[in-house]
Amino acid sequence: MPKLKIGLIADGNRRWAKEKGLKINEGHNQGFLAVKDVFFEYLYNHRDKFDTLVVYSFSTENWNRSPLEIKNLMKLFEEVCDTWGKELIEKQVRFVQAGRKTRLPKTLMKKIKDLEEKTKNFKKFTVILCMDYGSHDEIRRAVKKGGNNFEKYLEVPPLDLIVRTSGEQRLSNFCLWQAAYSEFIFYDKFLPDLTEKDMEKIMIEYENRNVRKGR
Repeated sequence: MPKLKIGLIADGNRRWAKEKGLKINEGHNQGFLAVKDVFFEYLYNHRDKFDTLVVYSFSTENWNRSPLEIKNLMKLFEEVCDTWGKELIEKQVRFVQAGRKTRLPKTLMKKIKDLEEKTKNFKKFTVILCMDYGSHDEIRRAVKKGGNNFEKYLEVPPLDLIVRTSGEQRLSNFCLWQAAYSEFIFYDKFLPDLTEKDMEKIMIEYENRNVRKGR
């Protein structure tokens, strides 16, 4: 049986911080910990069923946010490459960045390329971090390269399940082509509050569905 590929629209960090009277960057920090310690950890520990996690972390539209928030996010992504990167190498997890390569800070891109190079031969599990990513942009770039054969130039594989935290019910330009036969779970909890029990609920809901993949 093919292993499942899961997409995560990581949402709710800013509202979580606002509700708690914290700075926005604290919400993003806690959201990252939820991705690493809860979402990824659950899938990795069940890699008999799952082999890929795709995280929508910074969209092409997110450049419209305040310069301070963007600066803090870029700093966080550098820390992600350093701290999570070590763990991914230890666990033999392949790391890939999906999205544009030219607009992210040079220091961040160097860390990304280094981590991609160090993990490129790992087969146990794959983490795809979508940074400066938008599905329209991904498709346009792929068509430029491949014309009618653009599909092989897409950076993200077809997804079995897409989870969005925070209760919002939209894709927000995430993996539109890859979502053709995906199941969707819109989970009514901010990302930083996610627990292992929530992961179990999400996966039980998915397993209870009659997944047909268009058949």
